[in-house]
Amino acid sequence: MARKTIVIALLLLCPTVTPAAAIERIYCATSDSVIDMSLESGFSSKDQEKLVHFRGMAGVKDKATPSGFRRFQIRSDMLRQYWIDERDLRFSIHAFAPEREPLYRVSVAMITDRGSTTAKRFTGRYDLKVVKLKMGSAVGGEQILSHEGDIFCDIKR
Repeated sequence: MARKTIVIALLLLCPTVTPAAAIERIYCATSDSVIDMSLESGFSSKDQEKLVHFRGMAGVKDKATPSGFRRFQIRSDMLRQYWIDERDLRFSIHAFAPEREPLYRVSVAMITDRGSTTAKRFTGRYDLKVVKLKMGSAVGGEQILSHEGDIFCDIKR
């Protein structure tokens, strides 16, 4: 009987341990007068900060935008930077059109955060830029479109 009492007492004294809920996927989207965009990203189950895929679709609606960006697929190789921690989520992508001999670059940078570490939604802003590249360069050029808007990202488990 004493053994049973000790076991019960120890169980009551020990704090309840629940496994941490890891982020498995993040889905981000925005739609306004200039862009429609959705992104999905999966994270490693071993390293929550390591991406295992990054993909999506986007379409820039502005008439100044080249036809290659009216609707395009977002792939992992377009991801230039990303950051995720307890409260912040950030992505930066670059896409080129045409892909083989780029004349234009679209870049989208987004910064989001969430109110608490348990919230399932990040909200924030994105910054879109479309640049006509200088001949033979992937960096400099003439900016033909700049737009900022709201974006949200949801955690999917």
